[in-house]
Amino acid sequence: MKITDLEQRIRDFINSARRQSSLLENTADWNKLCSSLDLIGDTQLAIESYPLLCKSEDDGARYLIIYGILQALLLQQDAAKHIAASLNIKVKLPKELEDIRIVRNSAAGHPGFQKENGQSKSCFISRSSLSPSGFDLMTVYSEGNDYKMDHVNIPKLLKIQETYLGEILSKVVDELEMQETEHRKMHKGTKLIDCFPHTIRYFFGKLFEATSGEDKYCLGAMHLELIQNCLDDFHNKLEVRGEWDVNESIKYHYEKLSYPMTLLELYFKDKTDSKLNDKDAYIFVSFLVEHIDALKKIAVEIDEEYAKAP
Repeated sequence: MKITDLEQRIRDFINSARRQSSLLENTADWNKLCSSLDLIGDTQLAIESYPLLCKSEDDGARYLIIYGILQALLLQQDAAKHIAASLNIKVKLPKELEDIRIVRNSAAGHPGFQKENGQSKSCFISRSSLSPSGFDLMTVYSEGNDYKMDHVNIPKLLKIQETYLGEILSKVVDELEMQETEHRKMHKGTKLIDCFPHTIRYFFGKLFEATSGEDKYCLGAMHLELIQNCLDDFHNKLEVRGEWDVNESIKYHYEKLSYPMTLLELYFKDKTDSKLNDKDAYIFVSFLVEHIDALKKIAVEIDEEYAKAP
């Protein structure tokens, strides 16, 4: 899978309502995660533009190209590490990527002075060897007048980066997929639609009856409480699986139900203190039916989504 595809897969996971709600509890990690995902995409754009610059014959432009591409590789590696860390996924850069970091530090990071195995070293790009596709890098050590000359092949580094960075991001995607699968497997046996049993239609029938006669008010209060129990059960089951207060549609319907439930409770308990007449109460009960039917539909959709877990 391409780097940009892996970036998008991670975005899809973290932008799901349940996971995003959890991640937003730690603002610093969320910001680091979003910034790092942007950086993956931005550096990939830079890397993919590199071949367009390779015809340059100006030494100054060649230095800019070399410095820029090496820095882009380092930034992309750091971004991958930060993505994993923000999601509490452990990854380690393989030696092949660490070698790229060494090249970047030696040629475009701290060429004037570094330490290696206790020795001081300084590095020099040979201008006569410089081209957009690579250069010779001389490293001089402080002890024994030792030095070495290495050729840096930029296209080769890009292929290495693509392979091994892709493996790191794939590990992140695999871990997120596993977490999502485990979560769904844990809860797939609990059907949210069961919070709204078939008898709820009977409950509503009794509410409608209770709006038409004084002798049925107590019956209305009892069945309104049974309907409230269904709503509370739905709320609790969503909370257990971390999905309460993250679904905007569910929040909308619960907010709409709160006011009529309160007024109907007062109506059925003491008509003299109620603001509602019988016709108002009938309309309010009809309103409850509409919004609870909507919640039942959402419950079915969530159950179907969880049923997809292996």
